[in-house]
Amino acid sequence: MSLRCHKTLAVLALLLLSLAPSTAPAAQGQWGGFIYLFPKSGVELTEEWKRDLAALTEQAAQSFTNDFLPAQSGPENILYIKTVRYTMSGKPLAPQPLGVIRVESMDRGKIDGFYQAFRNAAEHRLDLKIIYGVTSELRYTDAATLERLKQNAPQRGSGFEQPNAVVFPLSKSQAWWGLPLDQRQAYFFQHPERFGAAHEGHNEIGFRYIQKIFRKLYQSRFIDGESDFVTYFEYADRDREVFTSLLEGLRDTERNPEWKFVEEAPIVYGTRVQGLVELLKD
Repeated sequence: MSLRCHKTLAVLALLLLSLAPSTAPAAQGQWGGFIYLFPKSGVELTEEWKRDLAALTEQAAQSFTNDFLPAQSGPENILYIKTVRYTMSGKPLAPQPLGVIRVESMDRGKIDGFYQAFRNAAEHRLDLKIIYGVTSELRYTDAATLERLKQNAPQRGSGFEQPNAVVFPLSKSQAWWGLPLDQRQAYFFQHPERFGAAHEGHNEIGFRYIQKIFRKLYQSRFIDGESDFVTYFEYADRDREVFTSLLEGLRDTERNPEWKFVEEAPIVYGTRVQGLVELLKD
């Protein structure tokens, strides 16, 4: 039996394990795994290797719906994001990942299974990192804000309509988590009498742009040592400046002093693509 056949069988075996019922209780919410693909230094990624990896990945991803077309998506999704920029506080970072694969499931075990299969298939030519998070109930949100969110929620488009994707992990400082809940919540609402005349608050700044920027938040605190949250965004080419304005507004500590407590992690600015072949294309 050829080496390639052995590798294929190994991947399929891991896939079968990933589809088996999890012994852990079902998670509350939808799990997200963000797999970063860093090329190893000095290792050539040949076209033949790329094709083989894409074929094996497609096999391992059979239980997930391709989220490039979200109208067909459900709770079990996979999405491929090709890196355009990789930055930390606005400054370029190197090396940058080739891209990020986002895998979603109601069962974290299925994400783990896919990740193990992909890692095996990568033949040690890629350095992989995975960040986990899970969707949860909205926090720092009152009934009026929740109603505004429902009324203004953007219509999510396909990868053709909204090709731009941003993966932005971040954490909050120990000082933030040391505050009582009501004090933390106050930062999200408009309180110029409390925080200064320029204060708008996180929520009000977000509502300026909510209809043009799709956003999804994953809670990572106590789940993943990388971050407290993973924020994910999508938007159309025409709305690139809108996203820039959103981020500038959130980072403005006079308008939004909550950001004084934010510890940013590296941000991936990318393009949604239909599969691993496109992600790995030079």
